[in-house]
Amino acid sequence: MFDLESLLDPMTLDQFLRENWTTRGVVLRGQDRDRFRSLFSWDQLNHLLNFHRLRFGEEIRLAAIGRKISNQPETPEEWIRHCQDGYTLIINQLQRRLPAIAELATAIERAIGHRSQVNMYCSWPEQQGFDQHHDDHEVFILQIEGTKRWVVSEETYKYPLDKYNNVSVDTGEPKGLPYIETELHPGDVLYIPRGHWHYAVAGDEPSLHLTLGVTCRTGVYWLKWLADELMDEEEWRRNLPPVIGGDTAQLADHVRGLMGRLATLADDEQLVEAYLANHLTTQDSRHREVSLPSQSGFHPLSTKPDTRLRQAQFNPVKVDYDAEAEQHRIQFGTRKITLDGAPAELIDNLFRHESFTLGEAIGWAPGFDPAEDIAPLLRLLVEEGILLEDNPPSA
Repeated sequence: MFDLESLLDPMTLDQFLRENWTTRGVVLRGQDRDRFRSLFSWDQLNHLLNFHRLRFGEEIRLAAIGRKISNQPETPEEWIRHCQDGYTLIINQLQRRLPAIAELATAIERAIGHRSQVNMYCSWPEQQGFDQHHDDHEVFILQIEGTKRWVVSEETYKYPLDKYNNVSVDTGEPKGLPYIETELHPGDVLYIPRGHWHYAVAGDEPSLHLTLGVTCRTGVYWLKWLADELMDEEEWRRNLPPVIGGDTAQLADHVRGLMGRLATLADDEQLVEAYLANHLTTQDSRHREVSLPSQSGFHPLSTKPDTRLRQAQFNPVKVDYDAEAEQHRIQFGTRKITLDGAPAELIDNLFRHESFTLGEAIGWAPGFDPAEDIAPLLRLLVEEGILLEDNPPSA
């Protein structure tokens, strides 16, 4: 399985974070030209086109520099005709369709602590899909087939935000010469920081590459999260003072007071912990893993000691223990559940092991009844999608 360290090889992760992350693009030459073919291939592309229903504009796109598609091509036959006309074919969000890509995206999210997604780009000889542009996220290019020439220039506006919703100002055109001009071959990786200008042209044969985009949360995101948290407090929901006859003195005093209240939040460790939990459990780029029939509520969890359970594969979970209340609080995504009186050793082991058997779980909770205490707890965690039953028996 790929992770960030294997993508960066031979550069170390520490060196990359110190010298390149968010500041400087870098080309990483692969020692094995076939190393990404287990992630994606022409066969997998054809499978997606032949057996998946892809909605144009949202899940599949076509791009060619200086040209626009006037109609709305909805069928593979129409997409192929545009490919024959030189259009680059793009499939978005591969981590939602292919297990190997989902594992890659999850590994990157866990390594860097920010959300990732993977798109595929299929380009034709000597064709250019996009004009020179910059992105509002960090970019890793993984070349799979063919070659592609890339040109990368410095940013003209630090840390642009969501350009598609016009959050950032127009940043103009890059100044000076490019600092990267390179041709990627199969197995190579190119990192492009957010905001750095770039464009690419395919070589003399069809090109296939994956773009791994990492969308990092910012201070602006944190402020929006904080605003949502403060909505529970009466003082923050109160109307701002009226401005009578243009006199803003009362409004100014009120705003200063609010800013003072914000300053006092710097010492609120519970608020810090609440954000950390939100940050760590809401970055996943996939829906929660589904496993039927176990999650349906109509299929009893097997009581055999060798029944194996495992953690959900793609979605992080945060577990906190309140010793005073004797409660475990489990947060996953935007959902939270509270467990009262659950054995601390059992809960600790459930989330410390990637998988375990029912017999092992019973051994972690001596003094608790397997049928009355342990099985209902595990069944709840399975039905919530936090744990999954490996190879559930047929009904």
